[in-house]
Amino acid sequence: MSTAQKIILASVGLIIVLAILIFTGILPGLRTDTGGGNIKLTIWGVFDDQDAFNAAISGYTGLHRGADIRYRQMDSATYEEDLVNALASEGAPDIIMFHNTWLPKHSNKIVAANQQQLPLNKFRELFPTVIEQDFAPDGRIFALPLYLDTLALYYNQDIFDTKGVALPPANWEEFQALIPKLRQLDKTGRVTKPAAAIGGSNKSINRATDILNLLMLQTGAKMVEPDFSRATYSSDQGLNALSFYTDFANPAHKNFTWSDSQVYSVDAFAAGDLAMTINYSYLREALKEKNPFLNFKIAPVPQPKNAQQSISFPNYWGLAVTNKSLNPTAAWDFISFLTTNPAESNKYLIESKRPPALRSMIAANLADPNYEIFAKQSLTARSWPQINNVAVENSFSKMIESVINGRLPAQQALQQSEDEINALMERRTR
Repeated sequence: MSTAQKIILASVGLIIVLAILIFTGILPGLRTDTGGGNIKLTIWGVFDDQDAFNAAISGYTGLHRGADIRYRQMDSATYEEDLVNALASEGAPDIIMFHNTWLPKHSNKIVAANQQQLPLNKFRELFPTVIEQDFAPDGRIFALPLYLDTLALYYNQDIFDTKGVALPPANWEEFQALIPKLRQLDKTGRVTKPAAAIGGSNKSINRATDILNLLMLQTGAKMVEPDFSRATYSSDQGLNALSFYTDFANPAHKNFTWSDSQVYSVDAFAAGDLAMTINYSYLREALKEKNPFLNFKIAPVPQPKNAQQSISFPNYWGLAVTNKSLNPTAAWDFISFLTTNPAESNKYLIESKRPPALRSMIAANLADPNYEIFAKQSLTARSWPQINNVAVENSFSKMIESVINGRLPAQQALQQSEDEINALMERRTR
């Protein structure tokens, strides 16, 4: 047998052997089954129904034949409590929706992504700065965002037109100047139609404490020590922000336009009795449901005049893998598939009607009239680590109430709030 014939025969033999190995699954080759039969994942979500995740689940199981991924929508009122209880017993989910403020409180309940699955430099290329602040502050990636929402200014176009106001305020100085033009007072000085929902507590204003958080960050308040040892917002900057905010509920101040006895901010705006309110993108759909004929528009949230850098305040959910998952690698693979893949992420965003978190999709939405404002603001969003987001929200709301009701001066109320949060932080280190 010639050398050429030997080579041909050996090649044919090798091809036959490889075909057998591929066919039996020993080598992956062209095999369509990627081991999906071994993937069984459960997802717990809140606010989103099954439809929001159907496309991603179908797309993933199409690539991993036999994978079993099940989504369960939880009760938003008890979600966090149910989650903590489940993680302390049997039946915990593999993947959970994880709020952007939760890492200091729940980091011991989740597992970080493998750096080989998603390197940190790639993560930074994909998402805005605030995502790293919230989900990867020490370089380990604990969650990936489904979307990114920020506070924006909603204004009633009909009221603006009637009062001769051509443009929404770009800064807080312009915002203050509009108060006497837009508010309506009766003969006793009581506000009958507020210019803006600002100055009150969570009792009367939806997302009141988030607005105060925004003002503190915009004024340069350092909220916590860099080593997360204690809260530090009872500074001059923090006091300035609190005083500025509560002046809008002070009858003796020129900015007076609100009190905690007013109709709840969302209802007042939907009824056409409120000129301006500050809220997230989800308010848009809620307003359309409450009043389809309401003529409103959305503008960027006001900034301090002559600010060197714009700052917006975020509120969003991501996905994280619990430490009870039996298949954390597959769980992270699914999360990455949904959140870092523009095509899959877009399917979720269309169904949930939320603004994007991926930089590439933010760029694509800069000309979209529905998401232009929120897309731009996502790049300037800034956050701060909260030991317990619920406790911080309650403390801030109580602080506001103490000031506007005259129980405490602003500095004392601010210090009291900081002491409450520091007590929680000290408990964490014991």
